[in-house]
Amino acid sequence: MPALPLLAAAVIACTAPKVHDGDTLRCGADRVRLFGVDAPEVRRGKTPAEPLAYEARDLLASLTRGRVGCRVVDQDRYGRHVARCWSDASPDINAALIRSGLTSEYRRYSKGAYAAEEAKAKAARRGLWASGAPARPSR
Repeated sequence: MPALPLLAAAVIACTAPKVHDGDTLRCGADRVRLFGVDAPEVRRGKTPAEPLAYEARDLLASLTRGRVGCRVVDQDRYGRHVARCWSDASPDINAALIRSGLTSEYRRYSKGAYAAEEAKAKAARRGLWASGAPARPSR
């Protein structure tokens, strides 16, 4: 059997994972990139953080305080698991982050899976979509 179907069937579970930024966490030794979520980048070396980067990171941390589960859908070029996650705080962490307006949908990979959540954030002018919010670099 090919490795990808086995990988895609995997579930990663942990309690209170370490949160790196608004779209990446670590469950034990497993690095997880949230499927379809594009968060502003936190500071890296001399490169300053993008607007709302730490707010997105803090929201992800609050959504993952208890038990967390992630269903792996792919692996990225950095070897991280790409997954849809849920927790005691949210049945769909990925959607909650996008709906908050602190992250956007990464349509290049998600193909519109979270379009409704992003539309809600835009309509409510939350986070990245707020009037007067600084523009993010295009990706």
